[in-house]
Amino acid sequence: MKTTYQVDFAEELKKCVRCGECRANCPIFAESKREPDSPRGRLSLVKLLQEGKIPPSSELSEKLYGCLLCKTCAVKCPSGVITDEIVMGVRDYLDSTLDRNIVKKLVLRGFLTRPALLQASFSLVKLYQKTGLNSVLTRSKLIEHLPEQMSAGAKILPDVSKQPARGRIAEVVKPYGKKRFRVAYFLGCATNLIYPDVAVTGVDVLARHGCEVVTPAVKCCGMPHLAYGDTDTAVQLAKKNLKILLSAQVDAVVTDCSSCSATLAESYLKLFEPGTDEYNQAKELSSKVYDLSKFLVEKTGVHPGPNPVKVAVTYHDPCHLKRGQNVFKQPRELLMAIPGVEFREMKEADRCCGSAGSFSIMHHDLSMKVLDRKITNIVTAKAEVVATSCPTCTMQLSYGLKSHGLAGHVVHPVQLLARTY
Repeated sequence: MKTTYQVDFAEELKKCVRCGECRANCPIFAESKREPDSPRGRLSLVKLLQEGKIPPSSELSEKLYGCLLCKTCAVKCPSGVITDEIVMGVRDYLDSTLDRNIVKKLVLRGFLTRPALLQASFSLVKLYQKTGLNSVLTRSKLIEHLPEQMSAGAKILPDVSKQPARGRIAEVVKPYGKKRFRVAYFLGCATNLIYPDVAVTGVDVLARHGCEVVTPAVKCCGMPHLAYGDTDTAVQLAKKNLKILLSAQVDAVVTDCSSCSATLAESYLKLFEPGTDEYNQAKELSSKVYDLSKFLVEKTGVHPGPNPVKVAVTYHDPCHLKRGQNVFKQPRELLMAIPGVEFREMKEADRCCGSAGSFSIMHHDLSMKVLDRKITNIVTAKAEVVATSCPTCTMQLSYGLKSHGLAGHVVHPVQLLARTY
């Protein structure tokens, strides 16, 4: 199988000894109990496809899109099979072989490649929410009669902010005191449009820690395109972002979104042949990319203000942050450095919440089953606040708490730090 995404199918498939360790750890298999829904089952299907024993089909595509790409199987596999990357590679192959859904094409190549158009679409969502139509549909239960994915999206999407982050952050923000670093803040799509307060707070906290912060007009990182098999568009976005970020002349590229940092630091290296100019540029960028919490802990040191934040907090590890970048200690260190915070570790803190970008919309019922286990663990931790470093995890966890009638709320770790100033 020839794909744009750089993965050696034959070599990876040979590693699998069918031990079943992946089944014991897969959040999807835990709910469905069906072999084709397990990582081992998906690898078997990919092997049959590669050997020409089954053809590309919508049925096969459906099975491969039933994966969360949470990387749990890859981390737990004793043979080191990178199942999530195999799945992304095959999605790329199927996308180039089968007819792409016109709605998916419109979203991936229309809205997500054009920031102004994406912002305009969210303005319409804001208007829909402002008119109260969403509340009417929910209270009357008419929302249940909408097409499944539209109904799921209407339930999960929080109130859209009046003004995106990009309109609230200056192109260059000077440090409060002596300049220690010049950093580029990579403003992801979800943070910009849905959780702009996180970015505004993140930039301010960086400035308080001696950073001159520039916010370049970057494109979507390309993660949605990679997840949905549109690798060609992801490559084009990567080339544009590489040019923008490497020309910014910064010490680091910092982002509050775990999916963005994973894409910039890891996935771009999979899009280009080693030895090419683009690969070398991706490698240079990778060395500069930091999750916001990691940068504060490892580069500037965490310097809270004088005001204590008396609250019990637990932390949910985003898949792309812990398993994708091995970043899990730093957010906890940041939280525990905040005066007044009582940190309470939850059980299975790194287990996927079931969001996986748009998985919670495209596979809503299954996603909710995965989420229920996470909410149970949050309740057991007896925390008032859940901190996490991913906007789609924030969305999923917030919906889970609300739908279970719980009072807790979800924040980025840096938002708690900002309360001390």
